[in-house]
Amino acid sequence: MGRKWLKQEKRTKEQLFDALVKNALGFVETSLDHVKERPKNSIVDLYTAIELFLKARLMAEHWTLMLSKPETADLQNLYVGDFLSVYLDDALKRINSILGERIDTAASDNFKALGEHRNQIVHFAHSGHDDLAATQAGVIVEQWASWHYLYAMLTETWKDVFEPYKIELQKLNRRMMRQRDFLNSRFTILKPQIEIEVKKGKTIIACGHCELASAVAGEVHAWGTDYSCLVCGVSDTAVVKADIKLPCLGCNEEIEFFDATLAECPTCHFAFNTDSLIDLCTAHIHEGDQWWEEGAEHIASCHNCQCTRPSVFVIDGLWSCVSCFDRGWQAVTCEHCGAFVTGDMERIQYFACHKCEDQVRQEFAAMAPVGAATADGQDADKQA
Repeated sequence: MGRKWLKQEKRTKEQLFDALVKNALGFVETSLDHVKERPKNSIVDLYTAIELFLKARLMAEHWTLMLSKPETADLQNLYVGDFLSVYLDDALKRINSILGERIDTAASDNFKALGEHRNQIVHFAHSGHDDLAATQAGVIVEQWASWHYLYAMLTETWKDVFEPYKIELQKLNRRMMRQRDFLNSRFTILKPQIEIEVKKGKTIIACGHCELASAVAGEVHAWGTDYSCLVCGVSDTAVVKADIKLPCLGCNEEIEFFDATLAECPTCHFAFNTDSLIDLCTAHIHEGDQWWEEGAEHIASCHNCQCTRPSVFVIDGLWSCVSCFDRGWQAVTCEHCGAFVTGDMERIQYFACHKCEDQVRQEFAAMAPVGAATADGQDADKQA
């Protein structure tokens, strides 16, 4: 591959993965360090961290997936760090098409937009980042949104992969949350713009992330309201509140249990977690929705968080997960593997559910001619 200018120490795949993740963590740290005095550097560092984390996820599946050209893979070159790795766009595509893991569109769009800012800063004079104060404000907002998506992926979607780095991630998350003072100030600055949106007939609701009344409501569904926050830049869905109470497992007093922030019973301080919430609902909820037949399965496995235990019950008329607190998906028995799951009905019917997706994809790949596209499902839609 040409003359080697740097002498590389030979490392195992496990050591390279650990180095890759720790490098990514370091770039998040320096991104936070640079916000005030060197905001342009802060954007470059955060984008670099995102790319490294995506590469690490690919490497955890198989080391060749993080190479720009997997067909040129050479294990000995990997051991000494002599290889070209994949860029953001291809990393996102491979995670979706090869790993079968769907990254939220809002998250991928956010990462790509951050990448465009990074490219402008590195290669050209970025006209949008000339004023230091304005640049600092914009960087903090971008950091908040990007970190929101990235942190959820690392600690929820890919929890098993990045579990060894849980403490470091939590420390970085606490640092990111300290920027709340800025968000509050930004809210004050944006109040006139928020009032203009109200005069236009728009509905403003509380953002589920920065918790400020700064989110412009969009499409309304049975399960909740889509919104985009003017302050922190996050787009999400405000899940409709469940109007139901169940008796606490500790003291039998009724509590509003469908709440992601619930840690303990307000009366007896019984500690609640995913398992205890599943136990609570299993003891008291014994029916499904209007399509459910008596005697049929009524507890579904969640395709969104893929909790190890079936965690989706019909709560206040909607299939609702007491692990990730997502609501509104349909539940059906998969014809391929027989599991009772939530998800997009057409995807499950014509492709697979989240439990048997890998197996079905392998079966399609085995049957397909060399060079043919592998089977994949469509983007999921919630029930109307």
